[in-house]
Amino acid sequence: MIADTRVFDDSFLPPDPLHREAETEQLLRRFTTTHPRASDVLISGPSGVGKTLLARNAVNHLETQTNITRVFVDSLGKTTGDVLRCVLEGLPRGSNDVPQTLPTTDACRQLRNAITDETIIVLDEGEDLPETNAISELLAIENVTVVAIVHDGTDWLSRLDVTDGHRLDQGHLELERYGVDELADILERRARQGLHGEVVTRGQLEAIADEVAGVAREGIQSLRAAAELAHERGHRRIRDRDVADSYERAKRRIRRLNLQSLPYHHQVLYAIIHDAGEITGEELHNYYEAGADAIYAGSPVQPLGKRARRGKLPKMKAYNLIDYDGPTRDRLYWVVDGDVVPVIEIPTRVTKTNG
Repeated sequence: MIADTRVFDDSFLPPDPLHREAETEQLLRRFTTTHPRASDVLISGPSGVGKTLLARNAVNHLETQTNITRVFVDSLGKTTGDVLRCVLEGLPRGSNDVPQTLPTTDACRQLRNAITDETIIVLDEGEDLPETNAISELLAIENVTVVAIVHDGTDWLSRLDVTDGHRLDQGHLELERYGVDELADILERRARQGLHGEVVTRGQLEAIADEVAGVAREGIQSLRAAAELAHERGHRRIRDRDVADSYERAKRRIRRLNLQSLPYHHQVLYAIIHDAGEITGEELHNYYEAGADAIYAGSPVQPLGKRARRGKLPKMKAYNLIDYDGPTRDRLYWVVDGDVVPVIEIPTRVTKTNG
C-alpha cells in the first residue's frame, strides 16, 4: 500500500510547505533586508509543526536566487567549540575534517577567514545554545545571518545574552499548529506522493488531522501507520479501524525516533528514568553520580553537573519521552511509554543504588 516510504520520513522536503506561505515570505524578507544586523531569525513552536522544514525550504529557495552560502547544524548538546567546528566543516571554504580538539579561538579565526560572502547558518535543536557562547561568536562575524530553531522562544530568549536576544527577538517567528483543513491538505498531498492509488478518504485525513491537534509530524506518521495496518490486515483500502488504531503506533515510532536523535547525556538520563520506572529528582541525581564513571567510561563526553543535567530534562518532555510533576526540589519523573526502550544500557549497580 505504501509506494514510497521516504515521503513519510522527517527528512522528506516538499518543494513548498503548504499553508506556510506567509511565514516563508516573512523569512525571505528578513534574509534579504538591507538593514545591518536585522536579518537574524528565531523560529519557535511546538515539536512537529514544521520549523526545520520551513527554514530549509526558505534557505534553499534563497540559494537558488542569490549567491548565499548556507550551513545547517544540529546544535543540541553541543558546546561553543562544537557548534563552531560544525559550521567550519559545512562551509565551502572550510576544512572537510576539522579536528575535534581545535580550540574555540582558532575555530573563530578560521571562520572569519572562510566566510567572505553572505552566509546563513541554521542552528536546529537550539535549546542548549543560551548555555554557550556560540550565538555571540557567530553574530559577531561579518556577513553571517543566524537562524535559531527552538520550542519555547520566550523561555529561550530569557536565557540568552540580552544583546544577542534583542537581535533575535526582533526576528522572532512563532509557528502555530495547523488547522484541521490545513493539515488534511498536507496529508492529502503526502498520500498522493507516498501511497498506491486512492486508498484513503478526505474524511479519514480530516479525522487524523483532528486527532493529532494540528501537529504535522504526528499526522504524517499516523497516515503511515494506518497504511501499514491496512496492509497487514489485508485491506485494499485504509479503513476507519486502521485509522483508529494508527495513533498509538505513530506516537511510539515518533518517540523512538526522538530518542535515537538525542545526544549521549539525554540518553543516559532517559535510561536511568526508564530503568527506575518512577524516580524522584534526588534519586535521579544520586543514581547518575553513583554510576557516572562506569556510564561514561570510553565516552568522548564527560559527566554533567546537576544544573546541566536538569537542563536536559525539558527537551525530553517536549519530545514526549518523559513527564514529571511537582516543584523542582521534590519533582517526580517517569517515562511516557515504557515500551520505548533506552538506546544505551545502564550498569545494574546504577539503578540498584537504593536497593
